[in-house]
Amino acid sequence: MPVTMNILDSYYLAGIQQGLSPAPTFFRDRYFPTAASDIFAADKVLVEYRDGDTQMAPFMVERANPIEVARKPYEIHDYAPVKLANSRALRIDDLKKRGFGEAILTDATEAERATKLIMYDLQDLNRRFDRSEEWLCAQTIINNGFSVDEMIDKNMKGNTATVAFYDVNHGNDAAYTISPKWDASGVTFADIAGDIRAMCRMLTERCLPVADLILGVDVADVLLSNSDFRDVINKTSGLIVGTVEETLGAYDGISYLGTLNFHGYRLNCIVVDERYKNSSGVATNYFPAKGVAVTAPNAGHLMYAHITHITEGGDFVTITGKRIPDLFVDRRNKTRELILESRPFAAPQARSPWIYAANAVS
Repeated sequence: MPVTMNILDSYYLAGIQQGLSPAPTFFRDRYFPTAASDIFAADKVLVEYRDGDTQMAPFMVERANPIEVARKPYEIHDYAPVKLANSRALRIDDLKKRGFGEAILTDATEAERATKLIMYDLQDLNRRFDRSEEWLCAQTIINNGFSVDEMIDKNMKGNTATVAFYDVNHGNDAAYTISPKWDASGVTFADIAGDIRAMCRMLTERCLPVADLILGVDVADVLLSNSDFRDVINKTSGLIVGTVEETLGAYDGISYLGTLNFHGYRLNCIVVDERYKNSSGVATNYFPAKGVAVTAPNAGHLMYAHITHITEGGDFVTITGKRIPDLFVDRRNKTRELILESRPFAAPQARSPWIYAANAVS
C-alpha cells in the first residue's frame, strides 16, 4: 500500500526547510558557526566566557612553598534573542496564473502549482533570514554587541533591543582608535603596520588568537595605493612576508589579498564589499567601507532559542531549531500563508575576541 505524504504537514514542511542549502555568508560562516549545543530548547540562550592567562610561574628558592594560583573568574549571561519573522501568502488568484519559469502552454493544476510554490517561497524567505543573520554577525564584530529595532508591523518600530558584550561603565575594550589616519600625509606602511600590531596585541595579551585582518573597501583602496604595501603583496620588496596560502569560499564581494606579516603577526588580509539592501532599498555594506578589524575564525557562535507555535487543536507546542516554518490556512478567503520564524543570537566565544577600528581612513 503506497504511503501518502502531505507536503503541507508541519513535520514534512520542517524537513523541507532543513534540507534547503543556506546562502554563503562570509561573517556567519567564518566567524559564527553553530554547534548542536548552540540550539536551545529554552526562551533564552547562555553566553559564558573568561579571560586567558599570560602570567609566568615564579622562580622559587629550593625550600620555599609553592605559591597558590587562583582560578580565573568567568562570566555567564542569559539573553532572550529577538525574533525574525516573515510570511508569504498564496491566494487562489496566484494559482490561476502562469508561474515563473513555467511553460507557456501547460496543463499544471492549481494544486500542483501550490506544491511547487511552497518550495520557492521557503527558499526566498530563507535567503532573507540569511542576510539578517549575516548583518547580526557583522554588527557583533563591529560594535562588540548589536542594536536592533523590533518591528510591530511593516511600518511601525517598537522597542530597540541592545546587547553589549562589555562593561558599558568602563567602555568598549574591543575598540581601537587609529590616529593619524592611514591616508594622512606622511603616513608610511610602517605606521600602518604599527597600528595593526597594536590591535593584535590587544588580543594576544589575553591569550586570544588572531589570524584575519578584515578591511573595508575604502581602507583596501588606500592600502593598495601605498607602494610599500603593494610591494609586499607583489613580493618585490626582497623580504618574503606576503604569500597567498588560503582560498575563501564563493562569497560575493569578498576578496583575499594574501597573508602578510605585520611586525610578527601573520594575518590573512580580507577585503569585504558584501552588501544588502536596507529597509529603504539602498545597497549597504555589511562591513563599513572605512573600518578595519582583527580577529580569528570561530571567534563567535550563532545560537538559537526555541519557537512556540499553536496547533490546529489549540495546544501550544515548543519547537527547537534554527528556522521553524508554519502554515496558516484561511479556508473562507482561500488563502494559505507560509510563515518562517527564527530567534538567532550572535555572541563571542571569549570576552572581546575581535578588535575593530572605525574610520581608519578619511
